[in-house]
Amino acid sequence: MAFNGKEFGAEIVSIVKHYLRQQMAPLEARIASLEEAQARGDKSRPTVRVAAPTRVQP
Repeated sequence: MAFNGKEFGAEIVSIVKHYLRQQMAPLEARIASLEEAQARGDKSRPTVRVAAPTRVQP
């Protein structure tokens, strides 16, 4: 059986596209929800957490 480079390449591209779709789906959903919130004009502010300063004993 001879090696068919075009068929092999098409199979690899198909596998990579499927993998990327799976990995990017949660990110795409999050972006969509953020865009919807922005379109609605939600004025909620993000929560910013800053570590409390530590006290230095003299």
